[in-house]
Amino acid sequence: MNSRTIRDFHVPTDIWHRVEKWAETEGFRLLDDDGTKRRYQKGHGLLVLPTKFEISIAAGDVHFEAWIHASMINRIFSLFMLPEEIGLESGGFKAVIPRTISRDAVNRLLVQIGQPLIS
Repeated sequence: MNSRTIRDFHVPTDIWHRVEKWAETEGFRLLDDDGTKRRYQKGHGLLVLPTKFEISIAAGDVHFEAWIHASMINRIFSLFMLPEEIGLESGGFKAVIPRTISRDAVNRLLVQIGQPLIS
């Protein structure tokens, strides 16, 4: 399993407005915005595994990375069975429920922008 789910593709139109609407609807909060790249997070706290989503768009070329982040406390409680980063793809037994929830959320964005879903 990859530590992050990564996708690269081209879109013919500006999709920032769709990304913003999706983030708001799904409960992702903006952590960082440098104009061409934004980082979002959903969930926080000691016992919750937050989802992180980073997207950059330049001249229609889109690069995004999505992953579940396990803090040191999460990793200690799991006896270090959880890695620090977990991709959203299905398969394996680590963080199954958070991966499913996060994958479904990111797939809702992919549907809106006409891209293949994460399986």
